[in-house]
Amino acid sequence: MKYVKKTYHIYKSIDSQIFMRNAILMILAPEKFRDIEYIVPRAFFEAKGYRVITSSTKITSTGRFGFEVTHLTTADKIVPDEYEGLYIVGGAGVLALQTETSVRNLVEVFLEQNKPIGAICAAPRLLLAWGKLQNKRMTGHNGDGRLLILATEGQAEYLTDREVVVDGLFLTANGPEAAELSALEFMKLLE
Repeated sequence: MKYVKKTYHIYKSIDSQIFMRNAILMILAPEKFRDIEYIVPRAFFEAKGYRVITSSTKITSTGRFGFEVTHLTTADKIVPDEYEGLYIVGGAGVLALQTETSVRNLVEVFLEQNKPIGAICAAPRLLLAWGKLQNKRMTGHNGDGRLLILATEGQAEYLTDREVVVDGLFLTANGPEAAELSALEFMKLLE
């Protein structure tokens, strides 16, 4: 039996009938994404057989602690039909994506196609700003104390005591401590 190491870090037997599931698109900020909120969910997704494709507004992203990710393409060139779900990685840099129409358009198309969207840490603020969490329960990182205000303005119910909240097609998570649980719950939305 021959084994081949694939670029997505999963060993597969050439003789077996194992196949990769469809892809999950992970959006990262070009700078200051939260490294663990990318590394841990990606590892969980790949361990369950999902292909993971990353993208941003630039071809390279650098995390808060220096982890670098080179993307195959930028967000404006992504074809949503090729993905099962969208997972937006948090961190301070994600707030810069609020004015990026390419990322907002991706969210809208994923919703039109009934595909789940995950957002961790500061990323739920994007969904609030774009009016996507109206009448939804949600959580997120509240380091500056403004998330409750933003949720109220966005007509969302902010659940302060929950690490992960799933409401319809949306998964929101409160930060690095929820990286594992958010990945596990997001994969349930894909089933």
